[in-house]
Amino acid sequence: MWMSSAGDESSVSAEPTGLGRMLTLESSKVRFQALFFVYFIGSSGFSVFRNVYLEEMGLSGSQMGQIGFLLMAAGVVAQPAWGLLSDYFRADRTILVVGGLGSALALLSYPIGDSLAAPFALIAAGTALYSALRSPVSPIATGMVLSRGFDYGSVRAFGSLAWAIGSLGFGFLVGYLGSVSIIYFYIASAGLMVAIVWSLPNDGRSEDGTGDGESEADEPGLKEAARALITNRNFLVILAAAFLLRLSISGGEAFFAVYMRNVEVSLGLGPLVLSPDGMTGVAWAINSGIEAVAFLYVLKTNISYKWLLVGGGVTVVIPNLVYGLTTQPVVLLAVQSLGGIGFAMVSVAAVDLAHEISAERVTSTAQSLLTGLGYGLGAAAGQIVAGTLLDAVGIMDMYVGISVLGFLGAAVGLLVSTDSRSGESRQTAGA
Repeated sequence: MWMSSAGDESSVSAEPTGLGRMLTLESSKVRFQALFFVYFIGSSGFSVFRNVYLEEMGLSGSQMGQIGFLLMAAGVVAQPAWGLLSDYFRADRTILVVGGLGSALALLSYPIGDSLAAPFALIAAGTALYSALRSPVSPIATGMVLSRGFDYGSVRAFGSLAWAIGSLGFGFLVGYLGSVSIIYFYIASAGLMVAIVWSLPNDGRSEDGTGDGESEADEPGLKEAARALITNRNFLVILAAAFLLRLSISGGEAFFAVYMRNVEVSLGLGPLVLSPDGMTGVAWAINSGIEAVAFLYVLKTNISYKWLLVGGGVTVVIPNLVYGLTTQPVVLLAVQSLGGIGFAMVSVAAVDLAHEISAERVTSTAQSLLTGLGYGLGAAAGQIVAGTLLDAVGIMDMYVGISVLGFLGAAVGLLVSTDSRSGESRQTAGA
């Protein structure tokens, strides 16, 4: 991105050499990889075992669904505002720090609520606050990665690797330390995340409080760029597909640990017998490990964004259908690879295409809208739909139902009008 040096003659002589610039960029990329790793490993335990913790508190399936809805819905409401604030004030790092610290404090409502006879109200309030404060972290960090020209997949892969490690570790850790350990682990990781954020260098989006009136002369203003984005046909198609796919994925993920316990899935490996919680951890590790590798290789293919979205959508939903048809442990573990590959395909297609469609002025806004209105709103609906189906028809039929909605989301991807890897506005994949 263009960086002004007007009024600072010393900056001419201080301009880094080609080698120096390359080393600086590589150092920045490593810090972003560390940021995604810490963020996802801290989030993995809470995401995977949250409903197990809530079930231990005595909450019903419907109440767990409502908590899950708040977890997503509050973020949906907050994310567009965070994105606009980030683009207007160019305060990416400050917002990430506020999100990390605030969300960590909000999660203390869980151990406090666990000591109450009726914890639902406190847990619901804490969850909503956690969601609203945490919501800008992923989209704004993604926007920072893309605006610096880095390959999103090579950075996001570290998040998937962290999720694999965290899911596997928590599968055993919860059995030894109890479900409350997922809360304190997130709080510790949030502190480390804040330290990494402050070490990130600035780019052209300097955090000096500059408003929209001081945008570059050759760029559209914030209002014009935002209006062009939300009226773009391909962007609306991406949002619709992301909504339905995330509905299916989130509903399945939220109750996966509960599913493993309810159907009493276990697997003997010689003298070692994996309990349902252990199986949950292993399944998540396989899924996320394959996902990490897939993120590295998806962009190396010649598949268009349209077919990445459609093919990835079908692939990522297949595990939910399988959960509703069989409880064979080996089969349940085998389909995890499909979930990981499909998720990487969908994520790269949606994130990169949304970035290419958007003007430079609304980098964070584009990712916030995709994450909020697409993934976030879909995930919120998935919590309610899955929780309601769980109480109405049982957990296996619930998985069949949400898989149908996921396949519909993949079909929506067919409406993407571009069939190439180049976007309508600008190319995003870089170093």
